[in-house]
Amino acid sequence: MHKTRVWAIPLVAALAVIGAACSSDSKTTASSSSSTGGSSSSAAGLNIDYTKLSGSITGGGSSFQDTFDQAVVTKFKTAASGLTVTYTKSSSGKGISDLATATIDFGGTDRPVKDAEKATFTGGDFLYFPTVAAPITVSYNLSGVDKTKPLQLDGATLTKIFSGTITTWADPAIAATNSGVTGLTGNIVVCHRDADSGTTANFTNFLDKADHADMKLQVGGNPNNWPAGSIAGTGNGGVASCITGNSGGIGYVDVADAIKANLTFASVKNAAGKFVQPTLDGTKAAVAASISTLKADLTYDPINASGDGSYPITSPTWIIVYKNQPTKARGDAVKAFLNFVLTDGQDQAASAGYAPLSADLQQKAIDQLNQLVIPAS
Repeated sequence: MHKTRVWAIPLVAALAVIGAACSSDSKTTASSSSSTGGSSSSAAGLNIDYTKLSGSITGGGSSFQDTFDQAVVTKFKTAASGLTVTYTKSSSGKGISDLATATIDFGGTDRPVKDAEKATFTGGDFLYFPTVAAPITVSYNLSGVDKTKPLQLDGATLTKIFSGTITTWADPAIAATNSGVTGLTGNIVVCHRDADSGTTANFTNFLDKADHADMKLQVGGNPNNWPAGSIAGTGNGGVASCITGNSGGIGYVDVADAIKANLTFASVKNAAGKFVQPTLDGTKAAVAASISTLKADLTYDPINASGDGSYPITSPTWIIVYKNQPTKARGDAVKAFLNFVLTDGQDQAASAGYAPLSADLQQKAIDQLNQLVIPAS
């Protein structure tokens, strides 16, 4: 079996751009829909004439959502040729801080804004618009291990690895969930993000939920107590490079960047005790199981969600914008772009490696567009 078949179970339709073949092990297809997880671009958006838009708007932040955002920006240009939309990836923390100071028109974040951060928002109240969801992989670099058979890692073991308690691949805890696997030797090199990151926030949230008793790493977007000898990378791509560049490397990377870097990633034990690959079906299942956590502001938490098929490190992501827009031109442009993201843009999700919004969440986000306050002139 070719290496790409490892991650292609069952991401075929979702990641056709990578050229993966379908696996017969797939229980459901990535294009399957449900009340909470399937593609729903048929939901009615606002009646906006994109051809009348002009000027430019800028966004930035989350590198996790960047692949989706770039695909949508490219597609949007065909509908709104007079408006230029630019999204620059960095981190969720920077997306939040740049929107707070009105340096950008919309921010990308994979974590909710902290209470302490809210006081820094110069433009007043802001709104969360959920866009897509995707799995965070646990990727590793072990040349002596069969790449066609992904390692199985549970939350307790991962918590100890990233807390610095488990430091070698020969540790009995790793062997316990990987019977018969050879090549588990050498030191572990932990790779992590170098800035305030939503991916880090969601990953450390998982570690804490999976094994709070052994969690020594700070929970949040920017821990300052990474294990000695760990290596920081910029963005998800930087963590991917760290893994590929270090024998024994292990890190957390969104699935789109993990596939781009040709990484091998583990099956992770979920709350139901099942080892699950980071697929879009697993993402949909996690989102479906977490819908009860949806708050009025449209934030929710799919980490370690219940259900046999749920991938436990599933990350949501949002675009945040000011409720009160500064000018009519900017407001009209932001509203139109968000409308496109929430409707036609959802068709770009699967091929970019993301699960689209559920029908109900999609409609709630579209309805929230009417809360934007745009000056009359």
